[in-house]
Amino acid sequence: MGRASANEDRFLGCLLGLAIGDALGMPVEGWPRQRIAERFGRIDGYHPRLFPDGTEIKAGEFSDESDVALCIVESLTANNGVLDPDNIGARLLFLARGESKRWLSTTTLAAITTAEETLDFRVPLDEDAPATGDVAVRGVPIGLLHALDTFDPGQLRADAEGVVRLTHGSPAAIAAATAVAYGVNLAARGEVPRERWARETASFLDSGELAASLANVANLFDAGIAVQNILARLGTGTAAVESVPAGFAAAMAAGAFEDAVFEAVNAGGDADTVGAIGGALAGAGFGAGDIPQRLIDDLEGRIYVSLAAPWFYRAAQRRAGRVIDLRLGEPGADPPPGPTAPPRV
Repeated sequence: MGRASANEDRFLGCLLGLAIGDALGMPVEGWPRQRIAERFGRIDGYHPRLFPDGTEIKAGEFSDESDVALCIVESLTANNGVLDPDNIGARLLFLARGESKRWLSTTTLAAITTAEETLDFRVPLDEDAPATGDVAVRGVPIGLLHALDTFDPGQLRADAEGVVRLTHGSPAAIAAATAVAYGVNLAARGEVPRERWARETASFLDSGELAASLANVANLFDAGIAVQNILARLGTGTAAVESVPAGFAAAMAAGAFEDAVFEAVNAGGDADTVGAIGGALAGAGFGAGDIPQRLIDDLEGRIYVSLAAPWFYRAAQRRAGRVIDLRLGEPGADPPPGPTAPPRV
């Protein structure tokens, strides 16, 4: 691919889009399309969620998809764009001890608990383990990190594997995070028309069930099939082979940012994951300037995301060699700054 680079507006748009899609889908995660329609008509704003134990989650809150992705953003920012599994792992431990534990999958929690005992945040490969879309979302910050100047496909693949193997060893999960990372990279750079994102990503993956599903999205899109029908054919379940292509389809069909996230969450199924992936892709493609202000104003955690994005952009610039800080490496020099807001957990 060429040398077009993402700008700060696309970094912010991607991270806001991730959180917005997640928060829109949070209250209806696991619901079928029909139930959503019967209860809300059509979701076009935030709603609270009431759990059986009486706990109510406020409208506009996001869940583990965004929480974990922002842990990765924090770590990459603090480390000048260098992936440090132990550093990310420490942040995941903090998540697992707080309210965010509610959202984390049993597999993720089990891996974090084991890592706390062994101090090893890299699980072995497991060919038979499942791949879910929530883990695939970890590819979002990796795609942004690699969206400046030259593109190193091998390093993107390695970094995507690194964030997955914090808790999951499935090659299918690694492929799913790689797909999201590559799609975000395409969207943020703006070189490839959105209708080609799925086909280009399928080609990058080269083979496998997810590559075939993404190619199917591209074929259906080229055939002029309406996005609602594409999502119905694909399915929007928790398996990455459904939720990742569904997020791509919602973003590819969007004429505006809000079209992507509303289509994604109203399709039902794993609504927060599909919304997060569709929102990240659309946000990277359209930029923060095209996100409706009301979706930003009513988002819990918006201040943290808005502060984290520019610092992350600067970290990506450092990694790409665009920023030279003469203080780095000097005795007594301050470490590079990170987000100034407290962690959103």
